[in-house]
Amino acid sequence: MLTSRFVLRGVTLASALIVSTQAAGQSGTARRAQAQPQLQPATYRPEFGTMWTFDAPPIDYWRRTYGFAPDQKWLDHVRLAAVRLPNCSASFVSSRGLVMTNHHCGRECTAASSPPDSNYIETGFAARTLADEKKCAGLYVDQLQSIQNVTDRVRGAITGRTAAEQSAQRSAVISQIQTECNQQTKLNCQVVSLYNGGIYSVYRYRRFNDIRLVMAPEGSIAFFGGDPDNFTYPRYDLDLTLLRVYENGQPYTPSDYLRWSPAGAVEDELVFVVGNPGSTGRLNTIAQMEYLRDVGYPASLAAYKRALVIYDTLTRRDTSAARRYQNDVFGIANSQKAVTGYRAGLLDTLSMAKKRAFEQEFRARIAADPKLQAQYGATWDEIARAQRELASFSPQLRYRGFGGASTLLQLGAGLVRVASESGKPDSARLTQYRGAGLDNIRNQLTQPIPIDTAFERLAIAAQLRAAQAELPANDPFIRAALGGRTPDAVAADLVRNTRVGDPAFRQSLLQGGTTAISASTDPLIVWARAVDPLNREVTARATALNATIAANSEKIGQALFAAYGTALPPDATFTLRISDGVVKSFPSNGTIAPYKTTFYGLYGRSAAFDNKDPFKLPERWVQRKNNLNLATPYNFVSTNDIIGGNSGSPVINKNAEVVGLVFDSNIEGISNRFIFSSAVGRTVSVHSSGIVEALRKMYDGARIADELTGR
Repeated sequence: MLTSRFVLRGVTLASALIVSTQAAGQSGTARRAQAQPQLQPATYRPEFGTMWTFDAPPIDYWRRTYGFAPDQKWLDHVRLAAVRLPNCSASFVSSRGLVMTNHHCGRECTAASSPPDSNYIETGFAARTLADEKKCAGLYVDQLQSIQNVTDRVRGAITGRTAAEQSAQRSAVISQIQTECNQQTKLNCQVVSLYNGGIYSVYRYRRFNDIRLVMAPEGSIAFFGGDPDNFTYPRYDLDLTLLRVYENGQPYTPSDYLRWSPAGAVEDELVFVVGNPGSTGRLNTIAQMEYLRDVGYPASLAAYKRALVIYDTLTRRDTSAARRYQNDVFGIANSQKAVTGYRAGLLDTLSMAKKRAFEQEFRARIAADPKLQAQYGATWDEIARAQRELASFSPQLRYRGFGGASTLLQLGAGLVRVASESGKPDSARLTQYRGAGLDNIRNQLTQPIPIDTAFERLAIAAQLRAAQAELPANDPFIRAALGGRTPDAVAADLVRNTRVGDPAFRQSLLQGGTTAISASTDPLIVWARAVDPLNREVTARATALNATIAANSEKIGQALFAAYGTALPPDATFTLRISDGVVKSFPSNGTIAPYKTTFYGLYGRSAAFDNKDPFKLPERWVQRKNNLNLATPYNFVSTNDIIGGNSGSPVINKNAEVVGLVFDSNIEGISNRFIFSSAVGRTVSVHSSGIVEALRKMYDGARIADELTGR
């Protein structure tokens, strides 16, 4: 399952530790292009992938590669047919506002729409009539109306000398542009940075707020194979949700929607994925990638491992807890697989060699132009220096604070910091507490928050043990946090004796301000008071270094755009992209993975595991098996370029017809986050034929299938 983000169990307060996702390593003067090579004209590089923006489609590249060059009408039609959910992609697929996305993208609506005596996640749901469609409270979709380049205005407003001044000015002008656009157009306007600041564009969205659930299958068939099959192929998942947009109480009639392909995807066919990829790092420098490889990702993987051990411990103590923690465990395991895949790409010497070769060529292009060299020549070395310094105190940055998975530690930190930051001028506050941030955090602290004391005790102890193992024995955090006691003893004391889990107690401290916080003898507040200054020290140092990295990364983005223009697609930013690829099998496990799977394979895989979870079929799929044409294509793979955020993206052919629905990557494709390769990495999608077959034969959904296919 593709996901765009994951937060460990606990309340995500802005007061928590600042975590660097930047990179460090080494690059330097020695890595500059020494003998200037004969530079060729800037052209497309496959390792940068195919996440193209709609205002810079690679028409010539498509014509040369596929013999296909869509006109502006085709591009506008596809853009307007695509929509975006809060964390996923989707598309209009009928003249009556039907919207297609993944099951996991609509999961909250599906669960919330369930009657008290049932759960549509378990039973599935298909509305028999329009009147049966269920309203999704709080859900919306955004349709991209237009894109406008505002780079000159943003850059013109940045006059400060320091990185901090420039950052503040950048934020101010972006906010101003968005506010003006919102007022003038009545649309939802967002300024997007592309090429790390090489381009700034304002994306204007029309928002639809009346969304209703039309159809969702059982979770067990949408995510058949569970965690073992996650990020693998062959797959057998009906990862589908169908929604409908309403306007003025009636189904919305979109001017543009994607028609359904009669045949669906076939092998070697050119296809496009239209969606909103969340984040990639293909423009990162070698130094940034090396840091993630050697420092950032190993630390993340260690944290995931600690969390999984905690859940395993709790489950072994209480077997009924397995269901309670199921979503948490899946989320962590999903992230663990993803990060392992990301790191695998950075460990691949051939891939990194390609990246080094490109960086050398890139720097040579800059060095060949005295003006560009003066502007951008030092940026790689500045980033490498800042990253090396970040690496030098990475353990202190990770552990001197309130990180980990503990809700209680984050609540304690929030209480101490709201008190201390409230009395300061806005500009002097910690970044998270400026503007509306202070009130937002205060409001979070007043809300009822369930505290799982068994989990908290293990989580705090695990975090302290990790700190004890990685920090020097004389580190001030070890002295302040442990006070000569064991991690288990400290965790037991904090969880047993604190009142921070009580909303009324938190409210009293918030009302009492610094006086109440300073006088409190609550052990968690005392602990947070002792740790807070240590955290501020390292985060201030990291913030300054990250500002340097961000400023120089923006310069590299500007340099990249100056040297290559739009020959290379920008990194993903959860904005609408179109990716080209072909339906294609790939070598796997000494054989060939087929380009498609069928319903035959679904039943065979279930039988091979004795129909046990997570390969257990829903009862209707057992009872109605004979209804199906088992040879119908079910899932398929293609070489399109995707990442988290692309969940729910439509796969279309040259006629802009739906041939599939994206829901995952294979395990080999995860490493494409940094360096793209289509050799074995694949996008995994639900086949359009399989969707219609399931609707008609399994869910009594002829009404819906007819609407999709235009009958």
